[in-house]
Amino acid sequence: MPIIPNFPERLLEEHKRWHHARHSVDITRPPSGYGLDFLQFHRNYIRKAIAWYVKNGGDAALVAPWTSVPEEIRRSPCYDVDAERRILTQPETFATADELGRFIESSGLHGCMHQQLSELLGEPEINDFDTVPRHTEFYNIHGMVERWYQNWEGMGRFRNGLSYWCGKFDSDEEEVLYYRPSDGIWWLGRPRQNESRPDVSTAYMEWEAVGDSEVFGRFQDGRPFRVWDTDGDGKHEILFYDPPTGNWQEGKIKDGRLEWTPVRLLLQGLSNESISPRSVKESKNRNTST
Repeated sequence: MPIIPNFPERLLEEHKRWHHARHSVDITRPPSGYGLDFLQFHRNYIRKAIAWYVKNGGDAALVAPWTSVPEEIRRSPCYDVDAERRILTQPETFATADELGRFIESSGLHGCMHQQLSELLGEPEINDFDTVPRHTEFYNIHGMVERWYQNWEGMGRFRNGLSYWCGKFDSDEEEVLYYRPSDGIWWLGRPRQNESRPDVSTAYMEWEAVGDSEVFGRFQDGRPFRVWDTDGDGKHEILFYDPPTGNWQEGKIKDGRLEWTPVRLLLQGLSNESISPRSVKESKNRNTST
């Protein structure tokens, strides 16, 4: 249970203020807007905190997202395995990100992970929102929740005309990936400032065709489809199931070109990963090094 030394008070205070401002919310029935607020705040927060942590010499492996919820937690009475299964395998049943966020809270999944991990490790601070950000386990939990969120964001909501995704695909800057259903062409957009008018603060999108997927048919036919970081390298990929061949394909953009590669999927998220009693015992009173 590594504690992050010299964790900034300003970051602790930021997390504390967010939760205290919402202490009157009935978490079993969060109001409209709460779910999106929950997801967006924690997305931005863990990015800032981990950036500080790594910059100061922290071990990134200690704050990596869980790939699945430890079995000791999943077997606890407070953990709703059906709710977890819906999030992992049926993200399309959530109409909005707000609905997803409210479900994560109202199902008790979020609170149960903090509560049970606190008991397993014998560390009350992990269940105290005022202090938990200085524990690496906080980022294990919320990194996984962030992946749940990314999984929902990456769906192909083609029926709603939402065939575009924001993220990092080819460079280290934020980009927009757009799929044109009419011809299967993929376009990558990058925000640019108007250099001819430096006095104007507005930006424009510079678009480039990076490839096509016409050989695989139309992606809006209901096939399983996601756009997100499949390999953990910080860049988003396109992942889809190709019905005619029965194969999964991954599309990756490199140097402005989209390349397709057959891949094999391994199930994660509902596995038997666990916290062993030995690891719980040995982790007590142990700090990270910076």
